[in-house]
Amino acid sequence: MKVGFEIHIQINSKRKLFCNCNPKSDESSQIEFRRRLRVSTSELGEIDPAAAFEIKKGLDIIYVSGDKTSCLVEADEEPPHEPDPYSVEVAIKISNMLNSFIVDEIHFMRKIVVDGSNTSGFQRTAIIGLNGSYTFRGKNVRIQTICLEEDAARLLEKGEGYVKYELKRLGIPLLEITTEPLEISPEEAKAFAESLGRTLKLTGLFARGLGTIRQDINVSVEGGCVVEVKGVQKLEQIQKVIEFEEKRQKMLLEIAAKLKERGISEENFVSIEPVEVSDVFKNHLNIPSVKKFFKDYAFALKAPGLKGLFSYETVPDSRLGLDLADICRLFGFKGIIHSDEISKYDFGQDILKELEDKLGISKNDGFVIVFGDKEKAVLCLQMVKERLKMALKGPVAETRYATEKGTTRYLRPRPGASRMYPETDIPTIKITQEMKDKYRIEIKSWEKAVEEFSSRHSINKEMAEQILDSEFVDFFENVVENYKNVPTTLLASLIVQILIPYQNSGKVIEYDEFLNLLAEFSKGNISKEAVMDVARYMLEKGVNLESALKEMNIKKLSVEELRKIIKEKIDEALQENVEPSKLYGTVMGRVMSLVRGKIEGKIVNEEVKKALENLNKA
Repeated sequence: MKVGFEIHIQINSKRKLFCNCNPKSDESSQIEFRRRLRVSTSELGEIDPAAAFEIKKGLDIIYVSGDKTSCLVEADEEPPHEPDPYSVEVAIKISNMLNSFIVDEIHFMRKIVVDGSNTSGFQRTAIIGLNGSYTFRGKNVRIQTICLEEDAARLLEKGEGYVKYELKRLGIPLLEITTEPLEISPEEAKAFAESLGRTLKLTGLFARGLGTIRQDINVSVEGGCVVEVKGVQKLEQIQKVIEFEEKRQKMLLEIAAKLKERGISEENFVSIEPVEVSDVFKNHLNIPSVKKFFKDYAFALKAPGLKGLFSYETVPDSRLGLDLADICRLFGFKGIIHSDEISKYDFGQDILKELEDKLGISKNDGFVIVFGDKEKAVLCLQMVKERLKMALKGPVAETRYATEKGTTRYLRPRPGASRMYPETDIPTIKITQEMKDKYRIEIKSWEKAVEEFSSRHSINKEMAEQILDSEFVDFFENVVENYKNVPTTLLASLIVQILIPYQNSGKVIEYDEFLNLLAEFSKGNISKEAVMDVARYMLEKGVNLESALKEMNIKKLSVEELRKIIKEKIDEALQENVEPSKLYGTVMGRVMSLVRGKIEGKIVNEEVKKALENLNKA
């Protein structure tokens, strides 16, 4: 098995790559507009297969745009401005750091992308460095290319006949680092991504936060094509995704071998076309399942030699039938019905016999059915036919997306060389020898960085490493700088024990609310013990600080109020004839049950001891 990485990481710039908009600005108002994208030929005069596939969906694309975080450039109503000089500088620094050959001129290209994530129908990208290297576990891993490009818009929602994107992310400067194919295990692949990711983070040149670094992983097994898995955002997904893909691709090789045993080749598909079978279902509308699925049209496709192979499953959540259903969902269908599972829909033997007769089904043949719009059904089944032909060869060159649990699902055909053509709106940028010599940065040792962070902030190394590895480094430094009386141990505990696990579960952290929490502690309005409890409550209940404090009835207790409570609890204990040796523990426990979170435990301990000492003296 071979594994290659395309690591995309956002540059921490104050502006976008081709305009002066600041993506970190607060939105003051939003506008919405619609587009339909069309595919164009590349400089080779060919149409990219991935682009052709996307266009066939026929979707309306809705864009939501803020007036401070995007402008006419993102709307593709104005040519791109001069590329961000800082981002060019960062790209050269990283190219030097990774021992790359830096080009003498930057030529931006247009990479055709018509899924709607770019309003223009293409992404601007430029090669900065070539043939670099990165040392991992004593070996040099070749870095094929380092590119400077613009990030895509963020997908908000998908609906029937449309997709909606938000333009705040579109145009953010992005560095793409592509490695050579590596013959490594899934565990080693995860370790490599972690190592390179840490190296990039330590430069301080890149943004932090969920979605600021993403890995596309290329996986191939012997005898199969390269499969690209997009959108792996979490480190812990990497090993699972690669393990899943290896097993899935080997399963497809088994299916290809079985088809070969059955004597199936591409010739068997030459005369196969979608067939309308609406009349078969119209004649049986009295059957509940037919009434449920059939509305206007039904089309079917014969699948030579595929009987029993649609549901062939050696890997959980991976079947050929599932991939075909994913293709149809991309065209607006809820899924497909195939011959391996038709019995569970209770259509009856009469319908099955009529379908087999109409399609000319032989011993080992299967079939696929879709219900819905006539034009889309035919188009969808033609795509299914092409996918079935590819099954003869095993794993095919395609793009898939990673799920949260580490599996992959079909997304589109894999792009080819036909997706690129020159960007004519951006002048060539010369990289002088002076720039190559000036823009340099050294690789920092992760172990030394952890040790330095631990020492500087007086926290243990385990916590220091978890914080440096997380998206909360800037948050930590911000609190340390602005709230001097917040103990770094408390801050580290808040991040490591609460914020990191919560974010890893896929939830969004509102940083400002937790800054407010620590500000209240800093002012003396919340006790040290209450900070952690309030933070958990805010996240679990999904409420802001003000609501959490009100609902938890947390109010700072004065020392005078504490002394009254202590006196009451001492009197209670004495009336109950509590043994002198147990008096401190009894009083302390009862007092803390009433005041926990409202005053520091240290103060409670001191006041209880003082009160008992005064009692003994009396």
